[in-house]
Amino acid sequence: MEKIFENKVAIVTGAAGGIGRAAAIAFAQRGAKVVVADINDGSETISLIKKTGGDGFFVKCDVSKDEDVKAMVDKTVSTYGRIDFAYNNAGIEGTTAMIQDTSSADGNRTLDINLKGVFDCMKYEIPQMLKQGKGAIVNCASVAGLVGFAGISPYVASKHAIVGITKAVALENAKTGIRVNAVC
Repeated sequence: MEKIFENKVAIVTGAAGGIGRAAAIAFAQRGAKVVVADINDGSETISLIKKTGGDGFFVKCDVSKDEDVKAMVDKTVSTYGRIDFAYNNAGIEGTTAMIQDTSSADGNRTLDINLKGVFDCMKYEIPQMLKQGKGAIVNCASVAGLVGFAGISPYVASKHAIVGITKAVALENAKTGIRVNAVC
C-alpha cells in the first residue's frame, strides 16, 4: 500500500473498535502516525497498527470531558509536533425509547458524547492546524443526521447537529487551509 500519509499525524476518536479501529489502521497502513483515542482500552488497535508496520499510541479520552479532549490534543502535539488529520468518530446511540420515556441523564449523555465531543475536539484541534496552515477534519455523523428515526431522538438530534456544526466550522475555515467535512 502506498504510504501517502508518511510523516503525517492522525487522531482517531472512538478507535478502540469498530469504524474507529478500521480508520486508525487505514491511516497507519498509509504511513500516518496514529493517536488512538477512546474511553475503552485501545491497546488492541495499537497492536494491530504495529503489526502492519505502523506507529502510534493510545490515549484514554472521554470526549464528553473537555479536559480529556484538551489532554489528548496536547499529548499528540507534544509527542509528534503536529496534527494533520482528525477523525472525530467517538459516539453512542444511547437509549432506545420514545422521548417521553428517555431520561434526561440518558439524553444528555448522548448529546455530550456525540455533539459536545465533536465540538470540543474541533475546538482543540483547529488551533494546532492553524499554526501549521493546514489540516483535515472529518466528523462522524450518520444517515440519522439527515433524516429522523423514531425511538432515538437524542441520537438523531446529535447527528443533525454534527452536520450543522461541520458546515459552520467548514465555512469558518474556508480560507485557512483546514478542510472540515462530515461523513453520514
